[in-house]
Amino acid sequence: MAFLTLKETITIPTYDNPETCRAGSVTVDREKCNGCGNCVLICPGACLYLAGVGKERKAHMVDKEVPDCMSCNDCAAICKRGAIQADHGYDFGFFYKALHRAEMVPPRNF
Repeated sequence: MAFLTLKETITIPTYDNPETCRAGSVTVDREKCNGCGNCVLICPGACLYLAGVGKERKAHMVDKEVPDCMSCNDCAAICKRGAIQADHGYDFGFFYKALHRAEMVPPRNF
């Protein structure tokens, strides 16, 4: 078992602290969304949910201060109507930085 120094313990980011990490985020275009629920089923972070009844049933992102969105873009890939778009990726704080990260682009459809 490894022991961490006080400095290491303080600088390791926690996943649920908005001061040390920035969670991913997606935008749902409710005009295009038909409420099929595929995005909700495929989201590994359980960040999306369906709200409403009948034709008013639409996808929404959870209203937590720090959602569990990891910017995998699976929801955008499965949406046939193109109603979901990733805003920004997950980012660690402090001295951690992402290397070789490209811009967020829509996923390829096969």
